[in-house]
Amino acid sequence: MEENRNSEVRRALCFGCWLQAGVLATVENGKVVKLKGEPDHPVNKGWICERSTAFIEHLYHEDRLNTPWKRTGKRGEGKWKEISWENALDEVAARLEQIRTESGAEAVASVGGTGRGFSEMFKVRFMNLFGSPNHANAGQWCSVVSRQIHAAVYGAGASRAVKEPCKCAVIWGGNPAEAFACIFPQHIKAKRKGTRYIVIDPKYSETAARLADHWLRLRPGTDAALALGWLNVIVEENLYDKDFVKNWCHGFDDLKKRIKQYPPEKVAEITRVPPEQIVQTARLYATSNPASIIWGVKTDMQGVNVTGITQAKCILRAITGNLDVIGGDMLSGPCEKTNYGALMEHMELLPSEQRKKQLGAGDHKLWCFPGYEMVQESAKPYWYDKGLSAGFLPGCHEPAVWTAILDQQPYPVRALICGACNPLIAYPNTKRIYEALKSDNLDLSIVAEQWMTPSAMLADYVFPITNWLEHPQMYTQTFQGSGSAAAMGQRVVPPLCDRRSDFEFYRGLGVRLGQKQYWRQSLEQEWDYCLEPLLEELNLKSSEEFAVKKRFWSPPAVEKRYEQIDPETGKPRGFATPTGKVELHSTILEKLGYDPLPGYTEPPETPVSQPGLAKKYPFILITGARFRPMHHSEHRQIRSLRKLYPYPTAEINPETARQLGIGEGEWVVIETLRGKIKQKAKLTSRILPRMVECQHGWWLPEEIGEDPTLFGAFEVNVNVLTPDSEDFCDPATGAVTFGPLLCRIYPLKKYT
Repeated sequence: MEENRNSEVRRALCFGCWLQAGVLATVENGKVVKLKGEPDHPVNKGWICERSTAFIEHLYHEDRLNTPWKRTGKRGEGKWKEISWENALDEVAARLEQIRTESGAEAVASVGGTGRGFSEMFKVRFMNLFGSPNHANAGQWCSVVSRQIHAAVYGAGASRAVKEPCKCAVIWGGNPAEAFACIFPQHIKAKRKGTRYIVIDPKYSETAARLADHWLRLRPGTDAALALGWLNVIVEENLYDKDFVKNWCHGFDDLKKRIKQYPPEKVAEITRVPPEQIVQTARLYATSNPASIIWGVKTDMQGVNVTGITQAKCILRAITGNLDVIGGDMLSGPCEKTNYGALMEHMELLPSEQRKKQLGAGDHKLWCFPGYEMVQESAKPYWYDKGLSAGFLPGCHEPAVWTAILDQQPYPVRALICGACNPLIAYPNTKRIYEALKSDNLDLSIVAEQWMTPSAMLADYVFPITNWLEHPQMYTQTFQGSGSAAAMGQRVVPPLCDRRSDFEFYRGLGVRLGQKQYWRQSLEQEWDYCLEPLLEELNLKSSEEFAVKKRFWSPPAVEKRYEQIDPETGKPRGFATPTGKVELHSTILEKLGYDPLPGYTEPPETPVSQPGLAKKYPFILITGARFRPMHHSEHRQIRSLRKLYPYPTAEINPETARQLGIGEGEWVVIETLRGKIKQKAKLTSRILPRMVECQHGWWLPEEIGEDPTLFGAFEVNVNVLTPDSEDFCDPATGAVTFGPLLCRIYPLKKYT
């Protein structure tokens, strides 16, 4: 009986990845003993993956950071001393103020990752109030970059999941069986109910094997050409929605001229997809209303073609009548019942003269402030006079941060704040990032983390941050395309040891630097403010009460928002773009100085663009794929997960392996122009003989942490092989290339 009285179930949101699955956490005598999926949660419907359940191990792991550390030796030497939160914050704030006084606020930059819940929002608030426009993040090549292009084309994002009555689902550049495990059962259910699936991927992925009615094995990096080929077929065969195009699209005649350059036969030469397959699948998508093109991360990682492929997918949705219809791709704006984005981040307080100093703003304008401001001008009145959610936007250009540290151009960056991020592993061009983090030009390096990572090893101060079981979790966005939504999870247990939330870290610095009036006393009060309009409508007193009684809120999905009559004007609302229409010819891109129409450019490092280099590096390397049970560079410390995936793997065709003398599970060397690493060979016929796929985000916490080993950062990390120079970046957004690249591969025993 005593045990029962000390047992309770609390309702949390999992941030083991970016899906925010509903979790029921059982706490006995103050300790978390069980995690299971919440049956009626709209994201996961009771199912959670192994990385979610492993967070009990994560919470109590002996290697978690539990107290702030201050460096006492050289960077990377591994010499630290414990320091209190208050003293560490005092010292860091004093040094940041000194740098601001001497070099300007722009001399302080920050980098971020997936956010792990909310860290990016509070980091951006701190940076705006401090006066620096230089906050970089991984969204520049993962998800957020697509969202910004969507916003330029039709003023909102589009859904990412299959919804009834979808007749045809296109999974393009993604593998949700691995990357989005919580929602993959929804795809299986849709398949059983008759949804036809087209999977576009150079590899015969787990998703293709389980879902595909049609699998398009295109040459890596040629997705934009394939999308233009589909557009050619659909327009030339009059398969488009003529009424929608006439009434709601801008620039159709310009588009027709552009896509005439991409007939199926030419696209087949570029992509290596047979022309009849291009025609057949284009017809299937265009005639299967409603149909959905589901986001995949790999099309965000193709450098020079990121805007082209994303813009072309937006246009495909629109001209076929599949935009903003249930079962197709619903427009996903921000949550109308919350205070979000700029209201939480105080974007308005960053002076215009500081915005102009943003790193990369002159080269990659759509990603940076110039594009953000143009998008927001149309979005703000359309989306409840609040605009689109910010958070990761408008970021500075990530590679430009390292240039400003190393070359002090266009001005010096002297301090770096790294929150919820491990850039030495997750960002491209590891060697250059290492040089920057070690540089004497960097006066101050601060990391807010849960673990001692390779990046943290090179910091001056490391602050221990809570995980999602130790703080209340809030999410406002969309539940996989079902409309604007809000969700709340309870704090399951108080923070262990001397850990604090990201909010407390940024608030602590902010208060010391004159920002006190813009920070509420607690994270709970921040969430109360964020949910204030919704709490008032539901007659609830707090975000905690919402987490217990309501849990999540989402209004009924509204189709064809653009046809609704605006009571102020008496006219249809249209789209949140400068023309009020879907911009097939983008006026925003045009005004920013970029090609207003989608196009295709041969990637800079392929056998086609560099046949001479391909003689020395004969294999095509692709990287960046997500895989269970890991998430980006996270979870390598968790024993239960490492049992499932103990080592990084490079997938190689068995015939290639036979020719090179490589056996299953043997260590192999993968080499590009930029360096060489090792991973274990995984032989599979799912990949073509000339291709190699290396896993993303690997480091080895069990290895030596001190420099130069840094937990294997240069030994197994594929970003040793990836570039970040301008010739590999997308012009409008600055998105970098994680593939295709040219490589060699050979047995480690031959190298040694």
